[in-house]
Amino acid sequence: MDQQTQPVQISFGEQNCKCVSNIVFNKRHVFAVGTWNVKKNNEIYVNEYLELEQKLIQLHRIPINGMVEKIITKKEQLYVIYIDPQQRKTKLCCIELADNGRYQVNFDLLYEGLTNVICPEDDPTIYLSSNKSIIQFDLNKQSFDNIIDDNDLYNLCEQDPHHRNLFVRSQNNYLCIQDTREKKVTKFKAHSLEILDIDFNPNKQYYLITGGEDCLAKVWDIRKTQYAIKSFEDLQNSVLQAKFNKFHDQLVSLSFDDGTISLYNITSVSSVPQLNKEDDYLVKQYDEHEDSIYGLTWSRGTAWVLASIGYSGHMIINTVPTTEKYKILL
Repeated sequence: MDQQTQPVQISFGEQNCKCVSNIVFNKRHVFAVGTWNVKKNNEIYVNEYLELEQKLIQLHRIPINGMVEKIITKKEQLYVIYIDPQQRKTKLCCIELADNGRYQVNFDLLYEGLTNVICPEDDPTIYLSSNKSIIQFDLNKQSFDNIIDDNDLYNLCEQDPHHRNLFVRSQNNYLCIQDTREKKVTKFKAHSLEILDIDFNPNKQYYLITGGEDCLAKVWDIRKTQYAIKSFEDLQNSVLQAKFNKFHDQLVSLSFDDGTISLYNITSVSSVPQLNKEDDYLVKQYDEHEDSIYGLTWSRGTAWVLASIGYSGHMIINTVPTTEKYKILL
């Protein structure tokens, strides 16, 4: 194994963790991790991976009043979805990062049923999805607009980055596609058990990947929902996270409840022209974690850095093998 592919890790002590998120800081590798402790104080850690020095350094350590479910980033702002242990209700806070470990809390409010905050890049609008509705919030005008509201209950929600009017939500093992310009909802069975993650391809329109409790990951073209255009069927564990690489979408990472991560090259369904008939393949399996990996994210600094967080509070940085980089770049 060459030096560039050696894992680097940091422990947050005896703290449970469920999420890690990348932060866009030029070409730096910066990640935010939230703890999930029922009986302990919770915190958000912002760390930077220094690739040349092969180490992680702490930039911020921020107390939070509950168990962190999800962190969504928009430049220097962190939108944090957390559960208040006393009220047993979902809350949303916005934390703005500053230099030298400083920060300020812009707001902290009750938002029952909140599942995601969607933050399109270079857009003053964010979208708040709950288990029943999607609300559009204009940050400049400080105005709300309820764009989807229905009686059904939903779990996950993501927005198509290529078409801001398209949203995909999960309902147990079903996917539901809705265009905000229409009232029609396209609903289809995507997995046999609950869908655990949804991620849109950043470079190819209408393509997304799902991971399920049924030990399957599938790539879909949401214009043709009769069948998945690719299915990972040789998996042995529930797929907790499924993520496209934001630079080279032929690279896909999957994390599992047994503490492993699989990196695949799936050129056949990517935006990359397939010059030959080479099959998709497993690039590498990472096995440094000892328990379920609920948080997985690619760095926004460069294409080759992957961060993961295990439930026991260990964050590990892995990189794409050098041989695979050369295959992609040359």
